[in-house]
Amino acid sequence: MRLVVAIGGNMITDGKETGTYERQVEKIKGTAAVIKGYIEKGHEVIATHGNGPQVGNLLIQQTCSKKVPPLPLRILGALTQAQIGVLLELSLRSLVPDREVAVVPTAVLVDRNDSGFQNPTKPIGPFFPDDEFSKIQIADDEIYKSFPLGYRRVVASPEPLRIIEADVIRKLVSSGVLVIAVGGGGTPVIEGQNGELEPVDAVIDKDRASAVLGDEVDADCMVIITNVDGVYENFGKPDARHLSKLTVSEAERILDSLGEGTMRPKVEACIRFVKSRKGRFAVITSREHALDAIEGNGGTMVVPD
Repeated sequence: MRLVVAIGGNMITDGKETGTYERQVEKIKGTAAVIKGYIEKGHEVIATHGNGPQVGNLLIQQTCSKKVPPLPLRILGALTQAQIGVLLELSLRSLVPDREVAVVPTAVLVDRNDSGFQNPTKPIGPFFPDDEFSKIQIADDEIYKSFPLGYRRVVASPEPLRIIEADVIRKLVSSGVLVIAVGGGGTPVIEGQNGELEPVDAVIDKDRASAVLGDEVDADCMVIITNVDGVYENFGKPDARHLSKLTVSEAERILDSLGEGTMRPKVEACIRFVKSRKGRFAVITSREHALDAIEGNGGTMVVPD
């Protein structure tokens, strides 16, 4: 099969860790081993990855020096495409030495009038417990929301419409190249008055962008690897129940019970991918169960009605 494997930014570092370079390399190697497993089973792989913790940390670093002009969010997102992409590429080249690997920095078209620009929902950066949050200085243009693990900054997250480099990615995959693309959801761009592409400040949800990419490169399956083994009914409660398989209709029915900052964007991305072409399916799973999940053993599988 042709797989789009979407790796969560929290699979590289998360808000509970220091996020050191050494720790990120360690976690990336573990994720690269999963991709190696897919390749050894004969699958074609396009790897994508999140950047929420990384781009949020870069934003914090921008305020630490007055000698260097700060960079806008649109550029920081592009930096993380290279930052994470190169580390993942080097790990894969080491694990799969007979396979060519290419990082494709990706631009993703969005609508300049998308409501996401007026209603920021995408969490980025570290979590701040109540006692820490009360001490931080918040700029006028920054928005924080409360999550189970603490307060976290949120930014605009418009819907992805089209992957600008989709044709290039498709050709590379068809020629046997292991491609890393749509890092951090890609760099969001809008069309200018003369048709030129202009980057905008936002962070596209990488799972939604991965679903669009999967459709445009004719993928058979989308695998979302996160730190939870699938979707749970009543997650976090004593009566929580793991949902091993959902039809598209069943997945749509549970969306209202999933809030932003939870599994909702992942389930929405799966629905979008599965509905885009007959015969496709999607999986949400943890790294530990990722290889078995595409065969229905572990994680949550989303299938057509």
